[in-house]
Amino acid sequence: MPTPVGSPISSGIVDRSMDIDTQTTAIAASTTTAATAMDSPTLLPLRTLIVDNYDSYTFNLLQLFDEDQLKNAVVIRNDQFEWPVFEQEILPYFDQIILSPGPGRPERTQDFGICTQILQTSHIPVFGVCLGHQGLGLTHGAAVTYGPEPVHGQIAQIKHDNTGIFQGIPQEFEAVRYHSLVVQENDLPDSLVATAWCHSFPLIAADNISSGSVHISNIDRALGSKVLMGLRHKTLPHHGVQFHPESICTQFGKRMMTNFFCISTKFYAEQNRLDSTLTIPDYIHRLSVVPTEPTAIHTVPSPRHSVKKQPNPFSLFIRALDPSIFPEPEKVFSSLFLTGPRSKAASWWLDSARQPHPMARFSFMGGIETRSVHRQDFFVPGSAQAVLQYSTLHREVFVRRYQDQISESPKRVKLNDGSSETFWDWMSNVMAELGKDNVETTVEGPNGEQCDFDSVPFDFFAGMVGYLGYEMKRESLEGYHTPIEQECRCSDHSNVKTLCSCDCVKQPDASFVLATQAVVFDHFDKRVYVLGVVNNQPGRILDGVGGSVGFDSLEGCRNWVQDVSRSIVHIALDNSTTFNRRNSTITGTLSHAGKSEPYLVKQRHRRQSSAGLLSPFKVDVTEKDYLRAIQDSLDYIHEGESYELCLTTQFRAKVPLYHQSHDKDQHVHGDPAFDLYRILRKLNPAPFSAFLSLPTAADESVLTQGHRHGWVPDAANELVSKLIILSSSPERFLKIGKRPGDEEMADDTSRTVEMKPIKGTVAVAKGCFCKEDEGCGVEEQDGDSADHTQDEDEEDAPARCGTIRDRCAEARRREDQSRIDSLSKNIKERAENLMIVDLIRNDLAHVCKAKSVRVPYLMHVESYETVHQLVTTVRGELFDHVDNTQA
Repeated sequence: MPTPVGSPISSGIVDRSMDIDTQTTAIAASTTTAATAMDSPTLLPLRTLIVDNYDSYTFNLLQLFDEDQLKNAVVIRNDQFEWPVFEQEILPYFDQIILSPGPGRPERTQDFGICTQILQTSHIPVFGVCLGHQGLGLTHGAAVTYGPEPVHGQIAQIKHDNTGIFQGIPQEFEAVRYHSLVVQENDLPDSLVATAWCHSFPLIAADNISSGSVHISNIDRALGSKVLMGLRHKTLPHHGVQFHPESICTQFGKRMMTNFFCISTKFYAEQNRLDSTLTIPDYIHRLSVVPTEPTAIHTVPSPRHSVKKQPNPFSLFIRALDPSIFPEPEKVFSSLFLTGPRSKAASWWLDSARQPHPMARFSFMGGIETRSVHRQDFFVPGSAQAVLQYSTLHREVFVRRYQDQISESPKRVKLNDGSSETFWDWMSNVMAELGKDNVETTVEGPNGEQCDFDSVPFDFFAGMVGYLGYEMKRESLEGYHTPIEQECRCSDHSNVKTLCSCDCVKQPDASFVLATQAVVFDHFDKRVYVLGVVNNQPGRILDGVGGSVGFDSLEGCRNWVQDVSRSIVHIALDNSTTFNRRNSTITGTLSHAGKSEPYLVKQRHRRQSSAGLLSPFKVDVTEKDYLRAIQDSLDYIHEGESYELCLTTQFRAKVPLYHQSHDKDQHVHGDPAFDLYRILRKLNPAPFSAFLSLPTAADESVLTQGHRHGWVPDAANELVSKLIILSSSPERFLKIGKRPGDEEMADDTSRTVEMKPIKGTVAVAKGCFCKEDEGCGVEEQDGDSADHTQDEDEEDAPARCGTIRDRCAEARRREDQSRIDSLSKNIKERAENLMIVDLIRNDLAHVCKAKSVRVPYLMHVESYETVHQLVTTVRGELFDHVDNTQA
């Protein structure tokens, strides 16, 4: 364990604003009804230590502090120090301690750490929350047992004795519970006093459920199990609450924290120990998990090479096409970046398939070209780009650079096992040289006229496009240890001269295209933009990549942009037979450019959407194992090890590498993976869809060589030369960028982080919901409305048919609204959403200014093509020292 060494107590405190009460932005939990604060001396900026028990909500406690209180706050882990070191070198510098929530049980050292010793030996004020509350009770002689049932993300009405933590707070205020264990009240020792209670009700009970909403009557309240929600020690300033005062849906959380500060202030006033000059030494501040002043204590990893600002190392050239030109993005992607005369080492499409939708304004696409030499006369060379992939098990980055349509041998970057450098640090260094401060931008209109940069509505100008796998938690989740069964035992990684072919290389934990050219679609304004990045210092090696990226000159970039722009215009003029013949002359008829269905779609019926696969989708797990996993998950929750578990399952199927068919004398090479994606985006259009076709370092050279010689692997060949991602999601994990019109944020809105978790889903009403006696006669077919079959007089048929359809549509609308109302009130769905919202608030507190973290929209229902979903918006503003990659 680290032993702090350094300076004596410092009197200097760095100013930082972290005061926030996010409750006021999301719930109507007014604190104006509370009584005046408890009588006490003026509150001092007491030195506060928060001991984190590795909980998902610990850092939300900081949002209950005001500015002065935060300056004197430090957060440490419960196992960060050995007890003797903590007792002698850390504890003396603090006036009060908060013991955070956490998983597990308070009697286990691996779960509660040094918190037990704190409660046993420290006579300074302590405030225990959830696990901290249970540990407080256990340490002072109470029993900790299972509650009536696990309760997570549910709101309870709290009654209390109006003393201590609860002084001045109304009775039956609402508080959020996350726990399976409770302190048993019926045999509390004499040293402990119960201070708060609630009644616990089963989440799912037939008698309590009405349209998905639980209604609690006075009779229910009398029958519900009484559960202890608060306690205090009779002689020591130790207080605890079982619920979570820091949750977004708990009322008066800030007031409870103020009461704790009042308790501590009174405690020291009675002992004549009030001293406003005491501060926390800087070296202890530096040990905090979340620094109280990051810009003064923590430095930003700087690039390994100095970045020159004059002249700018990179420039960005953007051309806006004529407003009349707006072809189907699918046709543009298929023709320019997937099939056609340019064979592709990689292609990517960030697809806003759900239109219209307020969060689906832009689509971005691009690719890396490796075309045949004998086709050079038809096209203009693209820019230098690269493909990056990373394995956490071997801490290796593979970098393959492409320049002049030629693939270079991959470069291997081994991250030092003995250093603290992670893939995130490496990526941050690479992206630092492409930051906005190092890029000069030129914008041209359709006729070459100069335009203002502010006229460009989007804020993605090329860069990294790819994915981060769940396995990246090995380098981002503190305290995580890779299970032995997941470790790679491949010996080839020790040989730096050969490429390994193990699964962790073929399916990397992270893979990206370093894109320096792209096409952008603005679906709102119906505009298309083509852009490229120019390297103003072509011989300059980009840190970590091993070579330059971008176009060698502005002229080369202009030529490529013009060439791609002409191609897009031709695609928009789809009726041009000359263009179609030109494409056929070069590569045969494009299998995806027309209006025909994908070849995998044998019938229009949805249940036939997987036809054409070499094998049907099969689940990876047996029914017995799956049911066992469900029971294991329930056991973890019952034991207090987790509040929510997401049980996932993989399905597998074989897809042909290429679809080969003959249309007259033209040979066609289709892409079955893209055909599957076309089906996916058609049946489930979503605002955050994506198609990524990325080469793998182990065998990408085989693919490139094959393309150069016009070779296409046989469909039965199981060689995997690319990793292809098909995605159709209504949920965006995180966005960092400007938010026009957001008056609540600071001036620099380009530093705004936004997350919109989706938890809670119900199907959109489809088909007929008329009553049987209404004589509608509409039959439901696979969720879609069928034709009306009721016989009509020929003369009155149009009017009658219209009336019936209107009535049927109204019944369907009522059913759909009923489903929306049920979803918005459903206790289970709201609890799940709330758990994620509190988790996100906690996570953003690591990288954002606490005062900026807020929840402007809590559990709103958003509707999509096939589902309604419960959505929350959480926003924050990044610390100055945190870049996008680190966030």
